[in-house]
Amino acid sequence: MQVNAMKSRTSRAYVKSVLLAGASAVAALSLAGCGLFGDSWDVKLEVTGKGSAGVDYNFSGETEPKHDTEAQLPWTKTQNVGYGFNSVSVNHAAPGTVCRIYVDGKLKEEKKPDAKGNLSCNVSVQN
Repeated sequence: MQVNAMKSRTSRAYVKSVLLAGASAVAALSLAGCGLFGDSWDVKLEVTGKGSAGVDYNFSGETEPKHDTEAQLPWTKTQNVGYGFNSVSVNHAAPGTVCRIYVDGKLKEEKKPDAKGNLSCNVSVQN
C-alpha cells in the first residue's frame, strides 16, 4: 500500500513539473514579441484632421489589423512593442488629414492623402 502511495505522489509531482514548464515556455514566447526579452520601443500612431474617419492600424507583434470605423479626429494609439512592422491608414480622408508614426517620441513617418483621399504610414522597428 505504501509503495503505491509513493508512486502516486511522485507521478503527481512529475505532472505538475511538466505543466509548469509548458506554461513557462508559452509565457516566454508570448512576451518575446513585446520586447520583454529584447529591445522594445514606444510607438505612437496618430491621425489628425477634422471630423471622423475610418482608421485601420496594426502594431508589431499583432497578426490582424484593427479597425476603428468612426474614429473622431485627432486620433492616437500608443503601445510598447518589440521589433516589427507598425502601420496606420485612412481611406477617403478629408483634405488636411495627416497620419504620423512616432517611435520613442521621434517622428519617423508623416503622410498626407493621395489624389483619391487614401493615406498610409508604415514604420518597421528593429535592432
